[in-house]
Amino acid sequence: MPANMAIDSKKHGIALTGPNFQLLPFTEEQISDRYLNWLNDPEVNRYLEIRFVPQTRDTVTEYVRSFYAGREAYMWAIYPKGKDQPVGTATLQGINRNHNSAGIGLMIGDTEYWGSNCALESLGLVAEFAFETLGLRRLAEESSGSNHSINFTLRRFGFTFEGKMRQASVMGPGEYCDGYRWGLLVDEWRAKYRTTDK
Repeated sequence: MPANMAIDSKKHGIALTGPNFQLLPFTEEQISDRYLNWLNDPEVNRYLEIRFVPQTRDTVTEYVRSFYAGREAYMWAIYPKGKDQPVGTATLQGINRNHNSAGIGLMIGDTEYWGSNCALESLGLVAEFAFETLGLRRLAEESSGSNHSINFTLRRFGFTFEGKMRQASVMGPGEYCDGYRWGLLVDEWRAKYRTTDK
């Protein structure tokens, strides 16, 4: 993608709204100093792959452009209703139309929202979009075995633990951690969350 080409917000401009949070399409305008601080904060990025390289406006802009380039993928900024600052991001990527599957991702950067219903509600909005709008059958996520917060959230939401990847992540010098694989099928989601037939 040319350096001066902005993200096509019409193509990826799907907002998702829940009771307490709204997910708005992530564009270059959301790459604020606040967002960059999250990505470089060891407390926030402890389980993120980006922690190995300092993040700048240029590196994040390039990532966002490449995230959308030439493929079906969605990234949202998570906004509490009534607030004008996002508190995190959600993604739906790796969409495979042959197998009707995709990967889901979350980052809650504002630590004031850790332990709130932000992650659960955001997962719910993305899952509903994936299953009901896109017609997917399966969502997958990988996590660090030591990331107890996201593992608890995924299980609570309805994801099934599908396996362990031994010593998959480097957490520090000589410190390795197992990775976890999680999956959620559309029928499981519907049985738990869908209350009316569409």
